[in-house]
Amino acid sequence: MGDSGAQYVVEMMKENKTLTDLGLAGNFGDLGAQCVAEMMKENQTLTTLGLGGTKIGDLGAQCVAEMMKENKTLTSLMLSSEFFGDSSARCVAEMLKENQTLTFLGFGGDIGDSGAQFFSEALKENTTLTYLDLNNCNIGDSGAQFFSEMLKDSHRSHSRR
Repeated sequence: MGDSGAQYVVEMMKENKTLTDLGLAGNFGDLGAQCVAEMMKENQTLTTLGLGGTKIGDLGAQCVAEMMKENKTLTSLMLSSEFFGDSSARCVAEMLKENQTLTFLGFGGDIGDSGAQFFSEALKENTTLTYLDLNNCNIGDSGAQFFSEMLKDSHRSHSRR
């Protein structure tokens, strides 16, 4: 499905009052992601949104992240693209600092150690996410160390309460 296909689905979803899970994998890019983000500002029934295997770039990731800062119904988001890098990871990680409904995030892209640092910093502030999937993100030893330190800090702060 390309950008125009994503637009058709988005138009249909504006009227949806029953569908709770939607998976849109395909060849759509930033325009398709923008359309989905706009639709999600109005849709109050979807709890799961899958945008995997797309061609979304930094602009599309930013649109989805901005929407997620305000969305109060999505609890599960899968977002992956071969075009994601540091900038995409940064804006999605920043969203995690504000979103208080998401419990599952699957994120795939070439984010490396710097992307891991963005996510580990965001998780220090997020209290609702219980599952983070960063498979195939090219995270190395330094990135793993960011998560290790974040988990140690998290354990210390929980044991003090």
